[in-house]
Amino acid sequence: STFIKQMRIIHGAGYSEDDKRSFIKIVYQNIFMAMHAMIRAMDTLNIQYLNSSNPENGNLIKQIDYETVTTFEKQYVDAIRTLWQDPGIQECYDRRREYQLTDSAKYYLDSVDRIALHDYMPSLQDIL
Repeated sequence: STFIKQMRIIHGAGYSEDDKRSFIKIVYQNIFMAMHAMIRAMDTLNIQYLNSSNPENGNLIKQIDYETVTTFEKQYVDAIRTLWQDPGIQECYDRRREYQLTDSAKYYLDSVDRIALHDYMPSLQDIL
């Protein structure tokens, strides 16, 4: 899939604005999916959150079915940002070889503020 996308960029017409727009919900879903995986792994690996608000943030995110996500609402953006900044989640990320996490997780989670903008349009890197 990434190979085909790269070939389309290099040899084809690239991606139109409509094409890019169609990737927005996939980017949102990837963020939720990555955070779900890390929240589950926190329990499995017996890692504690250091921020006392993060167990609640984790529960909020776990309630979302990431396969149906089409928007990136402020309450979820704030929860994901706070979770991602937690040293416990960072330790969990560092131990990602012990559970299944997408390769793009760090890229997307580091970009949450940009992706949360109301006029967000996926870049070519976001699409790949």
